Amino acid sequence: MVGTTQVAKTQNKVLGDIRTALGRSGKVNPETVDAAYEKIRQTPVPKPVVDGVLLDKFMEKHTAVHGTYEIVGSFAQVPGAVEKFLNEHELPKEMVMGKTPFLSSFEWPDDWSIHNRTAIKTDQVSVTGIVCAIAETGTMVIASEPLVSSTHLYLPENHIAIFNAGQVVRHLEDALQMLSKNILESSRGVHMVTGPSKTADVEQTIQYGAHGPRRLHTIVIQS
Repeated sequence: MVGTTQVAKTQNKVLGDIRTALGRSGKVNPETVDAAYEKIRQTPVPKPVVDGVLLDKFMEKHTAVHGTYEIVGSFAQVPGAVEKFLNEHELPKEMVMGKTPFLSSFEWPDDWSIHNRTAIKTDQVSVTGIVCAIAETGTMVIASEPLVSSTHLYLPENHIAIFNAGQVVRHLEDALQMLSKNILESSRGVHMVTGPSKTADVEQTIQYGAHGPRRLHTIVIQS
């Protein structure tokens, strides 16, 4: 472990090298630098203006990065919206999801294959809930917990995220505040997902599904 004295010496050397490069002389008090950093940290950072209906702003950003969505009026309509997405893309009525109270509250058809486990490479569809959605960026915040595996977010080529319209927040800072102590203590990771996975590494052509889902579909309950 590096001692405090060694850290101070290293800091002084770095600051001294900077002053020499700038043609200045004299020593810099690390405490003064720390005080300046603290002042900067406490200075409020201007936030982008996000006007209008938050859900509309989120969907505008979400679709701009090739995400898709459907808005339903009640919990009872969610399974039908999921089936509509599966039919549009000729996908089987088989999906993997966490056994959470939220996802278990839906009346999934008896003839569907619902797997409550971690995802594997052969899974085509995953279904998750979210912590919140950020209107500023079109990002969804999802916490992996004992009942929600991070594999659901990255292995299947089709990811369906379901949430209530009231879960949309204005800015990133609002989302961070929602990640309460209880969520962070019970979660192994917090994931911020903005649109389906894509890359332009191959001949500068956008390819989807490079590092995660090829499709990201959201179903929003507006009740």
